[in-house]
Amino acid sequence: MSNMTREVEKPHPVVELDEIDRRILFLLSDDPRVSQRQLARAVGMSPPAVGERIARLERQQVIRGYTTVVDWSALGYPGLVYIPMTLATDADLGEILTELRSISELTELVVVTGSFDMIARFRIRDHAHLQALLLDRIWPIRGLQRIETFLSLGEVIRERAVRELLEGSVDDAADDVEDHSGDDAA
Repeated sequence: MSNMTREVEKPHPVVELDEIDRRILFLLSDDPRVSQRQLARAVGMSPPAVGERIARLERQQVIRGYTTVVDWSALGYPGLVYIPMTLATDADLGEILTELRSISELTELVVVTGSFDMIARFRIRDHAHLQALLLDRIWPIRGLQRIETFLSLGEVIRERAVRELLEGSVDDAADDVEDHSGDDAA
């Protein structure tokens, strides 16, 4: 497990964001295809100024990419399975990770604390697909000491979007702007 420190993504330093940065992130998380002109109107800036802010947020890796949210069922992968794993003490971590990364159904792999070392999340078509995945791809991986299988019965709360996390801070910042907007008139 000591080799795991090389594999785990390190946290980035906190980036100071002002109200406009938060509002831009909020709007982009709502619609990543929104134009800079529309963003500029929404935040009260020029399109080039908004473009510069977006470029800065990308350089600082606050914005790491733009994505498409797909309906996995429509793609033929309605099943979701979580597989926590414990590694043997003499396991070759590099080999295990190479094997796991080669499985196209793997959508996430995280290192965890507790009685397991990692939890993998896979998208599957059906029971037969899960059976083949386990028997042909996962169980043969040398160095996996123990695994369990947790089938998802359905999502209750999807992964929170940036929009939801920023919603409170954007609303608070807008309130602050409104509260101070009358200060000049006094």
